Amino acid sequence: MDSIETDPLSRIRQRIDALDADIHRMLIERSAVIDELIAIKGTSAPGAAFRPDREADMMRRMVMRHEGRLPLTTVEHIWREIITVFTAMQAPFSVVAGPADDPLLLRDMVRFYFGFSISVENAETEADALAMIASGQNRIAALSMRADTPWWNVLEEQNGPKIFARFPFLITPSRNDLQPVYIAGPPLKDQSEPDICLYSLVSAGDPPDALSAAVSHLGGAVMLRHDASALVELPADVDGDDLSAEFERTGGRLQSLVSVGGFAEPVEIFTGDET
Repeated sequence: MDSIETDPLSRIRQRIDALDADIHRMLIERSAVIDELIAIKGTSAPGAAFRPDREADMMRRMVMRHEGRLPLTTVEHIWREIITVFTAMQAPFSVVAGPADDPLLLRDMVRFYFGFSISVENAETEADALAMIASGQNRIAALSMRADTPWWNVLEEQNGPKIFARFPFLITPSRNDLQPVYIAGPPLKDQSEPDICLYSLVSAGDPPDALSAAVSHLGGAVMLRHDASALVELPADVDGDDLSAEFERTGGRLQSLVSVGGFAEPVEIFTGDET
């Protein structure tokens, strides 16, 4: 009996069992804290429960303290699963996956970030996905980078859905084939200043590449374009007047410019830092 208790392998297994028990206990404790939070805040809609700024801050701290052989993306997925479950405890929600050039890749992205306890529906078009959000049935949407139609115009409605996140959040060499996905939902109750702002715009007779040149000069990017409509990302310290002036300088003119959301700037993990 003594030889079994002192066996190195047995001791390691005992340590693992103890750690597993601690992890489980802390999850239960976190659940109890969420119950207290619900009692104080009284949440019911996704817009009241999502805090993308807080999630981004927690994620950045996780990146800074991470070490060892455990892949950072594995930790990210586990953490996202935990966050999703506790967010849904505050305000149940489901995810609508819009159309994609690679639907399976989009579904993988949704499951990576929202886990397997959340219901996922499919929508034939981006407009359908946004309409499902607006129906008031506690949904958010995952929208891939497609510009078959200027679907982002729907986001211009004052009290309509807005984009509040862009995934992947951790950009790593092992996942450099993933295409960005926007997450849209009801207007957030607690919305802090985002790092990157999104604008839906319509240009009027601009020369070729004038918009891209103007946006790039301001540190942003034209993400999607359909005829004269475009979805543009700009740093938070750049406003519409800055873009309008820069666009005119390159020979273009804005017909309309409307804010349609914003998100925390993704973190890029360079080679060698992923684990």
